[in-house]
Amino acid sequence: MRNNTFITVTDSKGNKKLGTSAGKLATKGGKVSRYSAEAAAEDIGRKAREMKLKSVVMKVNGFTYFKKKKQAVLSFREGYTHSRGDLNPVVYIEDTIRKPHNGCRLRKKRRV
Repeated sequence: MRNNTFITVTDSKGNKKLGTSAGKLATKGGKVSRYSAEAAAEDIGRKAREMKLKSVVMKVNGFTYFKKKKQAVLSFREGYTHSRGDLNPVVYIEDTIRKPHNGCRLRKKRRV
């Protein structure tokens, strides 16, 4: 799947604790929409609450608008605090996109 959204919860050493994807949830149709990414974030928030995690540092990766990333973070928080009025578990949010420093080399200019 090329356009799938994967969400993984790891500990501070990088060992995987939880994981889900938008395609794993029961979504109709072949397209994985923004809604299903939000649903996956909410699902992983519920699972994190069941594991009784106290604090979460979120690292968001992918070339998408910050508005969509913010919505995924809010969905995670909503899934975490759905049944009871806990405090916000998200301590820090980091955007881990690798941006090119100078880009690709330009094509050679055409001589006439």
